[in-house]
Parts: sequence; C-alpha cells; structure tokens
Amino acid sequence: MTEGSTDKQPDELLTNQSKSLMQRVIKGSVWTLGGYAISQVVRLGNNFLLARLLFPKAFGLMALIYTFITALQMFSDIGINISIIQNKRGDDPKFLNTAWTMQVIRGLVLWICACLIAMPAASFYKEPLLQYLLPVVGFTTVIDGLLSTNMATANRQLSLKRLTLLDLSTQLIAMLVTVAGAWIAYTAKAPQELAVWALVLGTFTSSIIRTSLSHTVMEGIRNRFELEQEAVNEIFRFGQWIFFSTVLTFFALQGNNLIIPSLLGVGFFGIFTQAQTLSRAANEVILVLGSRVLFSSYSELVRDRPERLRPVLRRSRLVLNGINLLACLFFIFLGKPLIHFLYDDRYADAGWMLQILAVGALVTVLGYTYMDVLMAQGRTSLLPLLHGTQVGIQLMTVFGGYYFGGEFGAIVGIAAVGWFLYPIQAFIFARLHLWQPEIDLPIIGIASVMGALVLKQVI
Repeated sequence: MTEGSTDKQPDELLTNQSKSLMQRVIKGSVWTLGGYAISQVVRLGNNFLLARLLFPKAFGLMALIYTFITALQMFSDIGINISIIQNKRGDDPKFLNTAWTMQVIRGLVLWICACLIAMPAASFYKEPLLQYLLPVVGFTTVIDGLLSTNMATANRQLSLKRLTLLDLSTQLIAMLVTVAGAWIAYTAKAPQELAVWALVLGTFTSSIIRTSLSHTVMEGIRNRFELEQEAVNEIFRFGQWIFFSTVLTFFALQGNNLIIPSLLGVGFFGIFTQAQTLSRAANEVILVLGSRVLFSSYSELVRDRPERLRPVLRRSRLVLNGINLLACLFFIFLGKPLIHFLYDDRYADAGWMLQILAVGALVTVLGYTYMDVLMAQGRTSLLPLLHGTQVGIQLMTVFGGYYFGGEFGAIVGIAAVGWFLYPIQAFIFARLHLWQPEIDLPIIGIASVMGALVLKQVI
C-alpha cells in the first residue's frame, strides 16, 4: 500500500460512515413515515366506527384514564430507552438486562400507583367508574414493563422495518378487538358506562401483543433479570434530568387533558379529544421521526462527526416543519368538512376546535424540532427549563382564555401557547448556535395570517 493511499484511508472511512448513516436514516425514515401513514388510516377508521357505536363521554373517560397512566409513566421516566440509544454501552447485554430489570420494577410500581389514585380521581372528577377503570387499565404498565430491550436496540441501529411492522400489527389487531367489543355493547344496548370496557379490552390487547412480539420477532438478546451497579449508575446519571424533563413534558403535552374535563366536563372533553387527535397528526409524525430516526442519527453524529450536526439539523427541520405546515393548512381549510364526514352531529363542535388547534400547532411544533439534538448533545439540563416555561405559559393562556371567553376562549388559549413560548425558545437556541430563523420566521408569518382568518370565520 502506498503512502498516499494510507493518507486517504481515514477520509474514505469517514465518507463511508457518512454514507452508511445517511442510507440508514433514509431507510428508517421511509419505514417510519410509511408506517405512520398506515397507522393514521387505521386510527381514523377506528375513530369513524367507534364514534357511531359509543357516546362522547366514553371517549372522554378513556382519554382521562390514558392521561393518568401517561402521567404515571412520565413521572417515573429516567430515560431507560433513551439511555440504550445514546450510551456507548447500548449494545452490551449486561447494560441491556439491567435496563430491562429496572423497566420491569418500574412497571409494577406504576400499577400500584394507579390503584392508589383511583378513588381520589373518581371523587375529583365526579366519575365513579374511574375507581374501577384506573386499576384495570393501569395493569398494562406491568405488561409494558416486560417489553424487550430489542425494541430500543433496533431503534439505536436504525433497523426500523420490523419495529414498524410490529407496531402496525399490534394496532390493527387491537382495533379489531375494540370495534368488536363496542359492536357487541351497541347491539346489546348496554349503558355507556359498560361500553367503555370495549376500549379497555383493546388497550389490554395492544399491550399483550406488543410485548409478546417484542420477545419473539425482534432480533437481539433474550432479556433476563440482572442489576449491574455500573449500568444502574450510568442510567441514573443520564436520566436524572430526563426525569424532571418528562414530568414537565407531561404537563406541557397532557396538561390540557386534566384541565378541560374539570372546567368543561367529560362530555365536552370527549369532543375536544377528537379535534386534538387530528390536530396533532403532524406533531406525532415529528415526534416519531425524532425518537426513532433523528435522535439516533444525531447521537451518532455527535459521537463521530460533530461538524456535520448543524447542516443535518437544518435539512431535517426544513422537512419536518414542511410536513407540519402542509398538514396544518389541510386542517385549517378542511377541518369542518372532515369532522362532518367522520362524525355525527354530536361532534360538530370539534370542527372549529380543529381549525384553531391546527393554527396553534404551526408555531408550537417549531420548538419540538430542536429537542432531539439537545438530547443527543447531552444538554438534558435545558429540557426542564424549556418544558417548565411552556407549562407556566399554558396555565396562564388556558385559564385566562376560559375566564374571558368560556369554552371558545379556553381552546384559543391552548392554541396561543406557541406564540408566547417561541421568543424564549429562540433566545436559548440562539445562545447554543442552533437557532434557524430562516426556517422559523416565515412559518410564524403564515401562522399569523391563518390565525386571523380562522378567528374571523369562527367568531
């Protein structure tokens, strides 16, 4: 081998690594986006059928229960899966088994907590059924705690084909079980309190199938109980800020699901849930791509080629915010006809809610597209600051909107959070040399124009 060829070898190696990462990112993104598109079709079909078989209150009750379960999960999150993706020992069986053991213990603790909060929740929301539903649905945290770490390993390696197919299979089977249960309750003319159990049955089916498949079809190690002290320390060290961040993230993303039913009733909340689910469609694309593709690729770039991080971030944010823009414009202009097509007259108010929430999502999502790079860089201490600020703003806008405008004002308050939050986000990202005004400011301009048009139409 000549001296010249030896000098070129490191550069060629880096080029090959870059191409390999790009290929895995593209392939992973295709599978993720394709899987998400099919998932949304299944979800819309599921909502279309269930809306004709169940009452809005049933949706409201289940959404409230999911909110409590999500709260328990996020309040105890120490970043186990994120640690597997980000840590250099993420492929070490001892590290993986330790993470799995901690995950199993956490699932048991969450179920006990769900049982403990059942009666207070039922009393606060004046819904006696909650004291039975919460312990039953809460047991799914035990099942989910047994989920194989091979799911996180596949995510780390950007091997997303099987992961996507597993999720789609689980969703489809759970949908069939849920609709079948709702149909039986509908034909038997069961009270709506009993019909809620059809949704519970679907939730259990989803957890059991997903956990079973994670151990049988996903490639990798077979988890066993093990607690290596070094791995425990590494997970806790990385996850301490993740814990505070996820607690605040819960209130930022799910806080409205606690406020709306207490202010406006569970029935109204059931209608709001349908609008919120649709308005967050593009947001979920971004979150899924971020957690499954971008976080893994950003982490690899931080480890191997940090100089490539900023241009990759710019391209990915351009794509993500472009997807969100198209989706939000669709809901702004066609939200009411879509609700009219999917649901009956009981859900008519979801039309104007969807339009307003979609306007808000245009701005709110801008900040989300920076978050994965912060975690990849290990700047997890900034996440509680950002999410805590969002929670404070959200409380002011929602309660302020309700005080001045009732139901309509509360929905506008939810949508307005992004406008108050973005200047603070921009300041922080600019200090970190991550802010990209060339992408953000045009979208804020479009959102402002759309907001004025929607408010003029609705009012």
